[in-house]
Amino acid sequence: MEDTWGIPGPTFLAIYGALLVFPLVVGLLWTIAVKLGRTTPRAAVSGPEPTVYELAYLAGGPDRVVDTAIAALVNRGTLRVSSLRKLQLAGPEPADPIEKAVAKAARPGHNSTTRGIRDRLRMSGPMQALAKDLEARGLVVVDKTPQIRQVVFSIYLGALILGVVRLIAGIASDHPVGFLIFLVIVAGIATLLARAARNKRVGPRPTSEGDRVLHRARSLHGRERKRGIAHDPSMGGAAGGALLGGAAVAVAFGGLALYPDEELSAALIPPPLSGGFGGGGSSGGGSTCSSGGGSSCSSGGGSSCGGGGCGG
Repeated sequence: MEDTWGIPGPTFLAIYGALLVFPLVVGLLWTIAVKLGRTTPRAAVSGPEPTVYELAYLAGGPDRVVDTAIAALVNRGTLRVSSLRKLQLAGPEPADPIEKAVAKAARPGHNSTTRGIRDRLRMSGPMQALAKDLEARGLVVVDKTPQIRQVVFSIYLGALILGVVRLIAGIASDHPVGFLIFLVIVAGIATLLARAARNKRVGPRPTSEGDRVLHRARSLHGRERKRGIAHDPSMGGAAGGALLGGAAVAVAFGGLALYPDEELSAALIPPPLSGGFGGGGSSGGGSTCSSGGGSSCSSGGGSSCGGGGCGG
């Protein structure tokens, strides 16, 4: 009996097993190399004091930026929250690019819940521009993890296809394939896991300089709060070394749970995914919440292995 493809079963099994381990080794070594490169000291890029949205990006990525803009607009009365947890535009569109994108996403006809606006703005033009500016200033670095995961997934997918083709050829030529069936199942599981990992969203991450800037801003904000320095709720940035923004800066550092109005905070925080994506229906109805002077919210195969092995 001739070997399938001219490769003996045990030899193919050894090669195939090594192929299943190979993506893990590649992914691990690549990840280590990227992390070592990320920790390499680099000169800090000079630039203006970070705005509240830049600090929000450093603290929690794109979703935190959206939450911070929502907090700023709700605090100024530009947005209001309906009883269905939907955000509604209640004033003129702001000039800031991030805030303008949030305000547009709160128009009727869109999923204007906090989660819906996050999804719409995560890869929007203003968000990418913000990330690129932070990267140019040395405060964030583009994460290579998605590229690594794509390569690992591609290798596993190719190994799975190879294993299935070999399995079919082995069965057709009446070769024992018990061990190969097991390895193909392993390849299938690995491919599914790699696909799930590939689909996870990962954005730019703070550099050591970005972490330092964020830590300094948090410390400054904490000292100013202890000293009782008032913040202008109409502003959304940092100026003169003193943080401005009131509710916005609190959300930038700690998320919507730190919005100063507990009732509005509860209305803005997205419910767990198991609980749905917020209320349905039109965003025009229902009572609303505003922050002005308080809030209101009305194989099996039993084949045996002979001298030819079980690799088909």
